[in-house]
Amino acid sequence: MRKRFFTLYIFLISLLCVAHSKNDVWYKKHKRRQTSNEFDILIFTQRWPLTACFVWKENSADHTCSLPKHDEWTIHGIWPTKYHTLGPQYCNKSLPFNTDAIAPLESQLKENWLDIQNGSDPYAFWKHEWNKHGTCAISVKGISNEFDYFKEGLDLLQTYNMIDVLAKANVLPGEKYAVDQIMAAVEKILGKTSQVMCAKDRKTGESYVLEIRICFDKTLRLTDCNGVYEFPTNCDRTEPIIYPSYVPHRYSVQQT
Repeated sequence: MRKRFFTLYIFLISLLCVAHSKNDVWYKKHKRRQTSNEFDILIFTQRWPLTACFVWKENSADHTCSLPKHDEWTIHGIWPTKYHTLGPQYCNKSLPFNTDAIAPLESQLKENWLDIQNGSDPYAFWKHEWNKHGTCAISVKGISNEFDYFKEGLDLLQTYNMIDVLAKANVLPGEKYAVDQIMAAVEKILGKTSQVMCAKDRKTGESYVLEIRICFDKTLRLTDCNGVYEFPTNCDRTEPIIYPSYVPHRYSVQQT
């Protein structure tokens, strides 16, 4: 009996060791995947400020928003991305955000790479985007440092601003569209597939277009977004979504 108990004990200890070993291997792989700068494409993400303000206000009634002077899409970020997953992220801690590096661009960034969340540290949004995404993008020719990262975002917006792209396909603020119409509009004008993301009003069930993401290869040539995480959309494809012409529920805002 004692011998059988001892054998069972050894067996259980062996299982625990194997489990621990597997968890250790998983952790190392997971950690390496999160910090690696390997990626397939770059996602250039624009957001509709009126919907972004709505999302911010939904988190707290005390929140106020900063909005651009004109109705236009603004930059969220340039995100190096592996197909079918998120990341890489936070690739190089030896490249901390430096406000001096983007000083020549600051006036443009305040208008076009705007932090909707009024009241936060004025550099917090840009710092977050650089640390999380920019440090992973520096292997791309033309995005070798912090200045280049933000300058490239401004240049991409100048060329691919969704206020112009959608208008060319007669998709205009203040109307409702099937999400497939919006994706088809982008593809018609740019010739490539995109990703459309929505925010949903928890009270009314209405959905608003929040972000449009277009994709580039490592030479910064426009490419299809097929294969990116949550492609082609998180929106409800059975219901029309709103492209709002004002902040839903007319929340108070601060113009910049």
